[in-house]
Amino acid sequence: MEFATQLDIDPSLCFGDEGGAVGDSIGLEKGFSTMWNPPAVDAMMSRNDQESLTELGNAYKNAADNIGFQKLAPKKIADTLRQGGTFVFRGGNTKFQHFDSKVGDNAEIDAILAAI
Repeated sequence: MEFATQLDIDPSLCFGDEGGAVGDSIGLEKGFSTMWNPPAVDAMMSRNDQESLTELGNAYKNAADNIGFQKLAPKKIADTLRQGGTFVFRGGNTKFQHFDSKVGDNAEIDAILAAI
């Protein structure tokens, strides 16, 4: 909740999967091999300017300062090796889904916006 608040995002629109049960059930990637993907990290960095990266870093720092880093990190350190995804639902219908295979393998914003 604190991270969403620091980013000025309605927390009710965000979902966290403590322990990864939902991620496991839908097949999100996990493990050490998913963490290193230099081409994807380079692509991710090229999509963001310094201002947006600074804003994101400051929001994370503010959340960590306000509630503590340990409360931002998963209880089990292995859960930091989980990848996520981007999903858009309308009612019970999935309008868009993207499963991140590695760090930086994010959904294209145009595809997300087209789904909403």
